[in-house]
Amino acid sequence: MDQRLILLRSLSTKMGNLAKLRNVVSGKQGWISSVRQALGMTARQLACRLGLSQPRVAKMEINEDNLKISTMKKIAEGLDCDFVYGFVSKTSLQDTIDRQARKKASDVLSKVNANMALEDQLAQDPHIMVDLANEMIAKNIKQIWD
Repeated sequence: MDQRLILLRSLSTKMGNLAKLRNVVSGKQGWISSVRQALGMTARQLACRLGLSQPRVAKMEINEDNLKISTMKKIAEGLDCDFVYGFVSKTSLQDTIDRQARKKASDVLSKVNANMALEDQLAQDPHIMVDLANEMIAKNIKQIWD
């Protein structure tokens, strides 16, 4: 079996599990504040555990999206947690591949049809684009990203 397909299926399953975390933390409150409060810990107590000031922890909670990964790891340690990061596909990895292959096939067919229009020989079969997209995926998937 194609190693890429094995990786695709494995990652798709793992991403599906991670997707459940998208809406765990609600509202304006981020992960740091949510976990800290669930533990019954004050911002001052977390600051002490991290060797920082309470105002610095408050700023980090507000600005969580802009923290470095190394900072998030340090905060996780202070909360007795592991910091885990990853990518979660907006739809699915296969949908992303299919959409990009159709786009590339459409571009190729547009160029072909521009040339063939001069000779009144347009490629009009609606299955051509789907077949071309599937062929690109099967034979050389890397070309769909050019």
